[in-house]
Amino acid sequence: MAKISAGSIVLVTGASTGIGAATARRLSAAGCRVFGTSRKPAQGGGTVTMLPMDVRDAQSVAACVGEVIKAAGRIDALVNNAGYGIAASVEDTSVEDMLRQLDTNLFGALRVIHAVVPHMRVQGAGRIVQVSSLAARAGIPFQGAYSASKAALSRMSEALSIELAPFGIDVVSVEPGDTQTQFTGMRAWTEAAKTSITYGARARHAIAVMENSERKGAPADRVARVIEVALRAERPKLRYVSVTMTERGLLFLLGIIPARAFESLMRSIYEPPRR
Repeated sequence: MAKISAGSIVLVTGASTGIGAATARRLSAAGCRVFGTSRKPAQGGGTVTMLPMDVRDAQSVAACVGEVIKAAGRIDALVNNAGYGIAASVEDTSVEDMLRQLDTNLFGALRVIHAVVPHMRVQGAGRIVQVSSLAARAGIPFQGAYSASKAALSRMSEALSIELAPFGIDVVSVEPGDTQTQFTGMRAWTEAAKTSITYGARARHAIAVMENSERKGAPADRVARVIEVALRAERPKLRYVSVTMTERGLLFLLGIIPARAFESLMRSIYEPPRR
């Protein structure tokens, strides 16, 4: 099977902070040889080998994967974690803004897959964990670009799972809910959103609600534990979640109530109170 164990070679993208860093530390402590990536990795000690990779640049991705293969001879597991979020209404999200969002969260994961999968096919085994989001399940207001990128990542992962099964390669998605990471402070507003009169107050309120939930969310290591479970499972599930009880309740409602009723619930969460 493609599950990891002590001595497995694992590549974790976006491993300088947050979920990626917590995952890299956890897997290293479990005896895996872990290579983490960042656009500008810090130098120095630690049990995780950090390498430069910009997932938006195919040459950078190929060079990094080549370094891992040169150093370790194989890659047993890939955790595709690198990503960021845009804040804006859909109307205030330009095509260029959307492309930037997709270039990291979707195309970035695709570039890493292109570089890693050929090695896994030669090995006849491997496991890929795609770090998606609960935002893939439903459109989050004023994070439409982010929701779209993660939904696309999840659907791509489902197709990839079927395609790679004959080669002994498992593909799973992990969908975290609100998590305490630097992601909160790194959310990027589009230029149009910064000065929007039409959506400004509603957008700022919605993002403030999100950020408050993220600051009170689960620690990054809780998501890392779920990723480790997905990597160690004999027969991994296609999809794992890491959620609070409130988020689990929302997921349950999403599956049983009419779509417009769920939309009304989302509006009650993210819209400013009426005066």
